[in-house]
Order: sequence, then C-alpha cells, then structure tokens
Amino acid sequence: CSAVGRGWWSDQGGAPVSYTTLDVPLHDGDGSHIHTVEYFSKGGEKGAKRAPLVCLHGYGFGTGLYFSTMPSIVGRWGGRVFALDSLGCGLSSRPRWRLAQGESADVAEVEEFFVGGLERWRKSMKIDRMVLLGHSIGGYLAVAYAERYPQHVDRLILASPVGVPHPPAELAAAIGDAPFLVRTVLGMWRSGWSPMTLAKLGLGNMMMRGYVSRRFADVDWIPKDLLQAYLYQNWSGGRNSGGGYAHSTLLVPGGLGELAYARQPLVDRIPRLRVGRISAIYGEFDWMDHRNMKALKTSLLKRKAEAGLDAPLIEVIRVASASHQIPIDNPLGFAEAVLDSCNDADAAHGTTVGGSRGAIGRLVPGYH
Repeated sequence: CSAVGRGWWSDQGGAPVSYTTLDVPLHDGDGSHIHTVEYFSKGGEKGAKRAPLVCLHGYGFGTGLYFSTMPSIVGRWGGRVFALDSLGCGLSSRPRWRLAQGESADVAEVEEFFVGGLERWRKSMKIDRMVLLGHSIGGYLAVAYAERYPQHVDRLILASPVGVPHPPAELAAAIGDAPFLVRTVLGMWRSGWSPMTLAKLGLGNMMMRGYVSRRFADVDWIPKDLLQAYLYQNWSGGRNSGGGYAHSTLLVPGGLGELAYARQPLVDRIPRLRVGRISAIYGEFDWMDHRNMKALKTSLLKRKAEAGLDAPLIEVIRVASASHQIPIDNPLGFAEAVLDSCNDADAAHGTTVGGSRGAIGRLVPGYH
C-alpha cells in the first residue's frame, strides 16, 4: 500500500517520497516486535526541527490506513514520520491473548497491552518526545498513552477518535427492543467474540470485498483489489491477539448517536491530560460525532475561565468529503488538517478543510 500511495502522490506532482519498513524489537523477553514504516521525502524540509510524527491505526487496519495521505505529510513535516502496526495487529507480533475477553476484561490491563507496546517501541527507537496521531480506536489509545507518559507527548492528534462521550441513557432500552439477530450480534460483542474469527473461517475475502466495494464505491482512484487483499491479510493472518479483541474489551456497542462507546469514556479523561494541545480531526460525514468533542472543548474553556483549570487546548477540524476513514477518503484534506493544526494556522480552529465550502485545502482529484 505504501508503494501505491507513493506512486499516486507522484502522479499529483508531489516531491519524490520513499519509505523503509522495519520490525522494531521491543526487548520484552518474548521476542516481540512492532512493524514500522518510516517515510522520507527527497524534496521535503531539511532537518528534524519538529518532533517525530507517530501514527496509530484503527480497528482492523494497520500502516496501510495512511498509504495515500502520508506522502503529502512527510515532505512538509520537518521531522521523522512513522506509521505503526500496533502490538497484536497487522505485521507486528501477535502474542496469544491471555487477558479476559469482552466486558469481563480489565480496561487498564487491555490498555497496558497496547500502551506498553508503544512505550517499548519508543524506547527502542530512542525517541524522547513525539506528536502522537491516532485514528479511531488508535485515537483512544493515544489518549491512554498520554495519560501514562505525558512527558513523551508533544501534542495529540485524534482522528475521528472512538469513545469520547458517555453512552446515552436510552441506549440499553434501544438495544433491548432491537430485533433478535441484532441483539445476538451485540451480545457476541459484549462476550468477547471477534469478527476476525469469522474471517479466519473462510469468509474473509467475501467480508473484505463487500466492505471495500460498498464503503469506497464512488472513489475510483483507490486500488480496491489491493486494499481488499491488505485487509484480508490483516483479518485472516495470524492470531486475533489484541487487535482482534480491542473492540470488545475497550468498547461497548452503540447504535444511538455513535456506533460504539468506550467503557471508560474520553470525556472524563481528556480534561486531566498533561498535554498542552489536542487537535481533533473528523470527516464531514463522519459517524463519530464531532459535536461531542466541541462540547468538551467549550466546557474546558469555560472551566478554565471560571476556575483557572489547567486543561488541554482542544481544536476541532473537519475534513470535507470524508467519512470515518479520513486518511483514505480525502488524503490531501487530511494532510492539510494535520499540517495546519501543527503549524497553528488560523484556519485550523473549528473549520472544515480540504473542500470548497469557504475553507482551505484541496479535494482529492475525482472525488467530490
């Protein structure tokens, strides 16, 4: 996927981009590693003036999530740029899952599985401070990492993070009134069953083909066959490990408002972070509701003004013509959002980027 993204960027007239892959040892006594892609731009800004950008993926994905947006970012970042397969995901080690599953799992233990892996990766790479970008459940885990290791986080970029609000009070009743099949599936989620198991039973190609063809039906520039094959390998290859159980151990099913809610919502955790700045990026048509983050931003500003609360400064950015998979839906718009937020551009404070709605940025050619 990285090679395809590099070729696509070249077709747009971008500076030449290269990358290298490495399996970074975690020195944990188990021989575990985290699969890492580092990007380079021959025509980019010289020198590592900015803290490294480290990108985490969401559920079922890996480094390939950033295949088309990364070439646009790396040339203008001014520092090292990495995308990782989280421990238990993708081409990283997939240790046998020895923690509890579903709602019986201890959230702190599950978070430590991922956060501890990232921290050992940081130490192995000899990185002091980083800009940590996480998409979806990767955004949730980025917050969990910043809670434990704020001294190593320069700032957070949360791309359509899962688990911001509390679930609505009516959710339990709505699930109780749902059709039998829906209640059965949600019950399997709560008990810890992983959909990746279904993919491993021989249905992976059908599942991924259906997802890619429906989700990206009107996007003719995405290499659908390659994306399908990539996701098939992610879901069907190796053990489920942490990547297969992250949804059922950290989240509960939604359906009202958002499709999933965190067992320990971020709305209660972000105010206590010792990180100065958080950029929250959402797609224009995202099923993660950006208004929850905007409400948190407003609440923190009010509490800071009234009581002098020391809390992160939050900015909310929306990327035009994008849904939840923002880096794929509008890679140029996503890159603009990341770069402008870290450049403290005026346009990055609560606006829409990457579209023609009176905002900055460019749309991906052929996608509107």
